[in-house]
Amino acid sequence: MKHPTLPLLLLIFLLFLLQGCAQPGFFNSEKDRLEMLDQYLAGQDFGKALTLIADTPPEHPEAMALEKKRKMVMDSLRSYEKQIVSRALELERNNEWPAARLSYEEALEKSGHSRNLKDAERAMLQRLRGRMDALELEELIVTGECLQKRLPLLQHLHESDPGDKTIHQRYVRVQKATKEVAQQLLQRGEQMLTEKNLAMASQIIPLVVKLAPSPAADSEMNRLNRQLKEKTLKKQKDRKKHARSKDKKCFESFNKAMATGDLSGAKRYLFRLTPEMKKSVAAELMQERLDKEISEYVQEELSVGDSSYRAGEYEQAIKIWQTIIELDPENETVKSKIERAKVIVEKVQSLRERQVGESGAQITN
Repeated sequence: MKHPTLPLLLLIFLLFLLQGCAQPGFFNSEKDRLEMLDQYLAGQDFGKALTLIADTPPEHPEAMALEKKRKMVMDSLRSYEKQIVSRALELERNNEWPAARLSYEEALEKSGHSRNLKDAERAMLQRLRGRMDALELEELIVTGECLQKRLPLLQHLHESDPGDKTIHQRYVRVQKATKEVAQQLLQRGEQMLTEKNLAMASQIIPLVVKLAPSPAADSEMNRLNRQLKEKTLKKQKDRKKHARSKDKKCFESFNKAMATGDLSGAKRYLFRLTPEMKKSVAAELMQERLDKEISEYVQEELSVGDSSYRAGEYEQAIKIWQTIIELDPENETVKSKIERAKVIVEKVQSLRERQVGESGAQITN
């Protein structure tokens, strides 16, 4: 006779067994989690490593040791992310887009779907779409330029022999293709104007006007011209603003240099003024002030240099006169004095060397 509770006990045992199988570490010892973590890190399975740490209960004997390793795991993950992004960018530069995409997909699996890698992959896909759009637009422009050359030739052939059906069909087909391409280019031109990409718009819209003149094309051409004019005016305004700022700094630096007696610096700042400002009354007054200061300085230093020259201090005199030349490069009088002093210095040096030689010979004898 079968015992009535035996099937129930067996069922309970099986449920208990299944529940145990579902728990992490059923086939692995609970005390091997640190070893599992090392294995995950060795395989760069950072997602599994972080999950292992997060799923370890606080009462587990290795819970504290695992938690201490969390920062190390995160640092390793960040380093891994940088490596993947760098590798993908290199593949991208070589136009190996599928390989770059695969690199991100594999890394996302290992990283536990890192947000940084997701963002990097999304940015890459956006660049890829941009590259595809650019290539498609380039192809469209080339097609339009070819049609622009081809259509007049077919028109000439058709007008020369209106009865030739083959030429007529080709002419009609090319006319249709020209209108379609012109319409696509017009849409792209409108988009470029909206995006303020005037360089590309300037390439597209004039081509549309030549391919298929229309009120819409003329309207976009006028819009392009307005934006180009606005851009030119803005550049001129910015250039003037920059020039005013530069001149203001030069004025301030000039006044400081003059206050400290730095005449070379003052001359340098005056030279840096913009051509327009150099023609101003303010610049002329500054030049007069500087010329006066330089003239007074030259007279003083010329006198000091002459005194040194008369005292036989020729090298000192040369140094003083050279400071004059820095401020007044065209002063021929000072140039002449410097050359004369240099000749004397050379003669004195030669005489000294000869005297030293004679003294050495006497000692030897």
